[in-house]
Amino acid sequence: MRLKVATAAVMLLASLFAQAGIPYKDSVYEFKQPGGEKLRVHLDGNDYYAEQRTDDGSLIVFDSAKKGFCYARVNATGDDLVSTGVLATNAQKRSLSAGDKKQQGLSPEMRAKKAKEKFEKMNNRSLESARKSAAIAASAPQSLTPITGQVKGLTVIIDFPDVPGTITQAQVNSFLNDVPYTGFGNAQSVRGYYQSVSGGKLDYTNTSTVYYHAKYNKAYYADSSLDSGVRSQELITEALNWLEYTQGFNFASLSVDANKRIRGLNFFYAGGADSAWSKGLWPHMGWLNNQFCADGVCTGYYQISNMGTSLAIGTFSHETGHLIMGWPDLYDYDGSSEGSVASYCIMGFGAVGSQSQFRPVPPNGFFRYLAGWDTVTELNPALNASAPKGRLSHTSGSHSLYRWTNQAKQDEAFYLEAIYKADQNLYQLGSGLAVWHVDPAGNNSDEWHPYVQMEHADGRRDPEYNVNRGDATDLYDGAIYKAFYDTVPNNYASRGTNSRWWSGAGSNFGLANISPAAQTIAFDVVKGDGTPGGDTYTGYLSGTNASAIQPSPYFYYGGGTIKANLAGPASGADFDLKLEQWNGSAWVQVASSTSPTSNEAITYNAAAAYYRITVYSYSGAGNYTLTVTK
Repeated sequence: MRLKVATAAVMLLASLFAQAGIPYKDSVYEFKQPGGEKLRVHLDGNDYYAEQRTDDGSLIVFDSAKKGFCYARVNATGDDLVSTGVLATNAQKRSLSAGDKKQQGLSPEMRAKKAKEKFEKMNNRSLESARKSAAIAASAPQSLTPITGQVKGLTVIIDFPDVPGTITQAQVNSFLNDVPYTGFGNAQSVRGYYQSVSGGKLDYTNTSTVYYHAKYNKAYYADSSLDSGVRSQELITEALNWLEYTQGFNFASLSVDANKRIRGLNFFYAGGADSAWSKGLWPHMGWLNNQFCADGVCTGYYQISNMGTSLAIGTFSHETGHLIMGWPDLYDYDGSSEGSVASYCIMGFGAVGSQSQFRPVPPNGFFRYLAGWDTVTELNPALNASAPKGRLSHTSGSHSLYRWTNQAKQDEAFYLEAIYKADQNLYQLGSGLAVWHVDPAGNNSDEWHPYVQMEHADGRRDPEYNVNRGDATDLYDGAIYKAFYDTVPNNYASRGTNSRWWSGAGSNFGLANISPAAQTIAFDVVKGDGTPGGDTYTGYLSGTNASAIQPSPYFYYGGGTIKANLAGPASGADFDLKLEQWNGSAWVQVASSTSPTSNEAITYNAAAAYYRITVYSYSGAGNYTLTVTK
């Protein structure tokens, strides 16, 4: 069965796709300097902007004239890092003043500008147009066709005359497709990961080839004087022609989009990257400029990466999120923050940690919903007349979500899911209730209005302030962090954690009494100010012994907690409240509240049955308001 992608889904994939890159955080690689020394290079950034440093924190840049890394400085205008002409070495140790751990690089504003320029060069379109297209396409996720069934990709393995492959085709095939799989320390294969996070709805397999032996030695392709899209695409074209004309590969066997473009096009080459960042054969995802077509299908986007001496599924699975699902990155391209979602999603940093690279964390619930893997129950009664109310619960990994949608802007919503550190979530940072604030008008490089924002329970917003990639106190755990309201405006000035819409308007959505972190988490759905939500009934009792049934004549409840709160006259009357259950032949009182005032409350753990609630005047007359949650 081929990948099912409707026209709207193709729009989403095409528009979000361009927002794709590989994240790096103090990633260390070795580069052979002209004198033969293997320089340790520390890399922070992504495909669009990165800073590189030596062990002692000195900035370095690749100098084409010197054919190696040289120490760098910020130029006089402050808009670029330039070479000093002095080749960098591991031996030099920079003298550090107190608290000075790293040489100062570009300003956050200039980093953002450089990232934007690089993005537009790599994708041949403006960043603004990409984001606008993404917002339009993602504004109606209900129109997308689920990405389910069997999806077939291609992984071509490549070595060189002077660098033979050391990882076998069988090992690559197992890494991609075996279930179960534990090779190279991984907890699963790429296929196993997507089977897990999709609840078995997506079966993504890859055809792995025998080795293609490149025409030239590796140094030809890894030339760091050229951008990564030059010789790498030459190598890719060589390999595809070899597959077609020498191997007779049937490209029509691969899954394609509505434009007959291959979805999962992957390339692995032998050894290390052997290039500077964003140069030569540096791992990246891109668009094949010289389109290759065979058997009625053509190329589009691809990913290419080195194999090294071992394989971890994290980065490959992250890039598959782009290639197959069209999910955007959720980390910040300009490096001014870690992005709001941080390490709590594979499209943030949830696939590049020391442990999560071998067992990536799942996509956030909203992305799983976009792919058709999770169902959603709408909680906003203005949009769902039968919305559940009162005490609810959610189970981690259940592939169901709760949502509260903005009635005035229905592509903006809060999504709720329990996250428990076990199974696929084993390497999440914490356990508890996650609240995702989704708005396609946001973007990943605006940490104060991202596409997907995590409402951090601790209120500190550490990832946004570039303090960390999230921590265990970001989820509502029911111990310290038990409630979620709209009490603080959610805007650029306050930067608060709350349930307000991005416009600053209250959503009238709140959560209270969140239970302790566990596989299943319970919570009360309340109003945005923290007061009980539910159905509200008003009426008037004319005097002593008068009564009214609310709702009339009765209601059916499937089981759980029923809460009834009565507010009657402030003085001169005494109203009571009683809850009755139908036992099959008569109404039987199961709970009551009869204080000497007109303010009464009932909380009852109800079995599935028919019920009715009676407001009764013990004495006096007046108006009343009854709020019922269940």
